[in-house]
Amino acid sequence: MRHRNLEPRKPEICYRHSATKYTVKRGDTLYSIASHFGISVHDLAMHNGHIPNPRFLITGDVLCIPKTKALCSFIYPTKEPPKNSYAVISRLNGITCITNLPEIESFGEEFVYYHCYAVGPNEFRYVELSNISQNPSIWIGEIREMNLGPKIRVIISAVKENELHKPPGDLILFDSK
Repeated sequence: MRHRNLEPRKPEICYRHSATKYTVKRGDTLYSIASHFGISVHDLAMHNGHIPNPRFLITGDVLCIPKTKALCSFIYPTKEPPKNSYAVISRLNGITCITNLPEIESFGEEFVYYHCYAVGPNEFRYVELSNISQNPSIWIGEIREMNLGPKIRVIISAVKENELHKPPGDLILFDSK
């Protein structure tokens, strides 16, 4: 099979949370680049949407390298969230969860809350998300008792009415793992 020459891909812009541009060298992988800069492979892939398949890098590709102490990060959706939904977690004064989701009733009458959980090795905290905007429907909550770190998992879930609010909730919508 004959390989055609592929042109390196470059981002239109690296946003402020991306501190450095990096040009891919022969033999680089997403993992080796992430390790070199001390960031997660997930964050590196999320900041480089112009690379459709991050497992396939071309020598000369230009990547946006996020700051190692980024102020915010996207978290992975599961299969359940509606199309065009997103979630961002912020690392200022604890953990702030921001997401755009429809009214909670859209998942079924039994669901009554959106919760954001911060789960550590020996503890967890959660906050009920509040709707602050209707169009688009933005939900926000803040967990001040924990700080975001490499061993903290963040989960956003739809929750049924009950008194036990243990993670991961009843319907996981976003998960940082």
